[in-house]
Amino acid sequence: MAEPFTMHPGPSRDGITSIRVAGRLDSTGAPLLAQRCAAVAAAGSDLVLELSGVTFIASSGVGALLATAERFRESGRTLALAALPPPVDAVIRLLNLDRFLDIVDSEERGLQRGRAA
Repeated sequence: MAEPFTMHPGPSRDGITSIRVAGRLDSTGAPLLAQRCAAVAAAGSDLVLELSGVTFIASSGVGALLATAERFRESGRTLALAALPPPVDAVIRLLNLDRFLDIVDSEERGLQRGRAA
């Protein structure tokens, strides 16, 4: 059985919110993630998405990440994708999206970078 999609708050500091994402980032989870990220952007916070627990990413998940990145960029906020597991990293790099997305190796690195990213 596939691991269900979950999101949990991670540590926050200095105007940066972290969300820990796990399970399948597909058509079920992508809209939930986009909604949660929109709320973070509306609150005026930068965001780190810690993705180490994501087991699969579908095109809808990729779309949600791109839309979220654009939302944060347009609002002058930063978004970092942290700790990408190999299957997610492979999809992002295959699509050459690593040129457009801020990818860091750990949640802590994303929290340290904040607005300087």
